[in-house]
Amino acid sequence: MSNDFIYLEGARKNNLKGLTVRLPLNELVVVTGVSGSGKSSLAFDTVYAEGQRRYVETFSPYARQFLDRMDKPQVDRIEGIPPAIAIDQTNPVRTSRSTVGTMTELNDHLKLLFARAARLHCRGCGRPVLRDTPDSIVDDLSARAGDAPAGAGAGASARGAAPAGAVAAGRGARRCADRARPRGHALRPG
Repeated sequence: MSNDFIYLEGARKNNLKGLTVRLPLNELVVVTGVSGSGKSSLAFDTVYAEGQRRYVETFSPYARQFLDRMDKPQVDRIEGIPPAIAIDQTNPVRTSRSTVGTMTELNDHLKLLFARAARLHCRGCGRPVLRDTPDSIVDDLSARAGDAPAGAGAGASARGAAPAGAVAAGRGARRCADRARPRGHALRPG
């Protein structure tokens, strides 16, 4: 059987009488029908129940004792089913700020992902913002010493001026990667 589908053969739950169906993976699948036609039996009692049951089986016996057990669905064969989560249409939290992400706690994982994998860019020019190290600051100031006003000397420039675009940001300064424009590239919080 192909890995592109969930294949159910002989599903027999409530109004499902020997149903055989292929559901495509990685696509939005909508199950519609009249009341009592077996939509919930197919979606929740068969597909979700088997996906959740297989997912829970991957845990240690110790961890499984704390989780709700789901009965094996009444079906002859199921193939290609990934781990599953289900969100019931009844919302236990009555707030306008509740979303699928908050209910499943996916938002917490997405925040971590974006914090770790994101790359900061300058709002003004769109170029990447780089983290400064002591060596990069010295190199940048030394390179800019040639741009100092007459009579200021390299020492005054290197000690008295911060690189344009530098801001305090946690453990170190960050600056816009565009060194050609010394002004107008300061990153301002919020």
